[in-house]
Amino acid sequence: MTAFTLLGETSFAVDPGAETTCEVLVRNQSPVVDQFTVDVVGDTREWTTADPPIVNLMPGTEVTLQVTFAPPRSAEVAAGGYPFGVRVQSREYPGDSAVVEGHVEVTPFTELDAELLPTKRRGSRRAKYQLAVENRGNTTIRVEVEPFDPEDDRIRIRPDRTFFSVPPARVALLGVLVRPYERFLRGDPQPHPFELKVLHESTDGTLLGEPRVVKGLMTQERMLPKWVIPALVLICALGIVLVALWYAVLVPNVKNIATSEVAGQVSQAGSAAAAAGAAASDAHGSQQSAQAQLSAAASASSANTPKPLDFRVAAFAEPVTDGSYQPFTFTAPDGRAMDVSDAVMQNPRGDKGFIRLSVGGQVLLEAGLANFTDQNYTYSKGLHVPQGVPVVVSVNCVTPGPGSVRCTPSVSFSAQVLPQGRQ
Repeated sequence: MTAFTLLGETSFAVDPGAETTCEVLVRNQSPVVDQFTVDVVGDTREWTTADPPIVNLMPGTEVTLQVTFAPPRSAEVAAGGYPFGVRVQSREYPGDSAVVEGHVEVTPFTELDAELLPTKRRGSRRAKYQLAVENRGNTTIRVEVEPFDPEDDRIRIRPDRTFFSVPPARVALLGVLVRPYERFLRGDPQPHPFELKVLHESTDGTLLGEPRVVKGLMTQERMLPKWVIPALVLICALGIVLVALWYAVLVPNVKNIATSEVAGQVSQAGSAAAAAGAAASDAHGSQQSAQAQLSAAASASSANTPKPLDFRVAAFAEPVTDGSYQPFTFTAPDGRAMDVSDAVMQNPRGDKGFIRLSVGGQVLLEAGLANFTDQNYTYSKGLHVPQGVPVVVSVNCVTPGPGSVRCTPSVSFSAQVLPQGRQ
């Protein structure tokens, strides 16, 4: 027979990432030498150990064991109470096992992370972002988002919602819309920095920790594209030329013909009137033709003018150990060619690995993710991407950054889409 008891308190608390212990007394009351196995049953068994787990006792002897509770500091172990049992099994008397029960309370802790995706955008009227708020603690928290404009009311910042709850080990996404109060037709782009202050509190309203400040940037562009003004100038010039031709050539010819016919053939007034009507009809047809040519020239100018394009290739690559790359592609709309002028490489989480930028099968640059968080490349002549050829961002993910199971670097591009027919 076995005597077994849990010494000290049967109910206690432990902080995540810390340890606490209790003592267990095991006595061999049988007449033979026996071996006893000690283990823990219940939800705490993954982070609870007995020391030693196996003991040999002579008849009538006893030993005191230590049971250590060490919950990890992660969202996997939620805050709250956990019942447990310490079980002692005899080798000589398998049916003579005993279990003593207790209760351990895991205290709550909070840890919050927030990220703006993307951190930079361009637009003439508005820009859309997503704010990702991750709860890395072990208890549900309430989150409040406060927008702030450092430029004092130059832009309006509107989150989808300002109050929400995030359970442990979950990520909440909310949209953020940024609109400038004033717009402009011409001029250089204007940067508008802004901030989002993320505060978190417990379910009872107690403020937890320091607020997390997330920064973003909207670059406001002019409303008129660069090609509009040259196209309007060309259309006006063509209109002036056509009007000058009308008054310099067609109108005098009509008047001369009418005067000659009337003076030379007074008796044939009816025929002269018919001829003058025919000449006037021809002149009207010439005017319609000139207007058609003007419209065709304007359409051709618009179709043959490059159009600006901003796009972003975001990666969500799984970790690998074989050195392979995972591709993420973008192709210009309508299968057109384009010239890339700027490329901004971003690695906000500090992933480790490599990133490679290529056009089709040609590798243009390769960089280590650990070497940067925000890197800008500008091409003075413009990086040409042929028609139908994709821009490829390949990622070799070695170690994702804190709080993520994948590598999430991205590359933002500024380009000019070339007209149809340009290779």
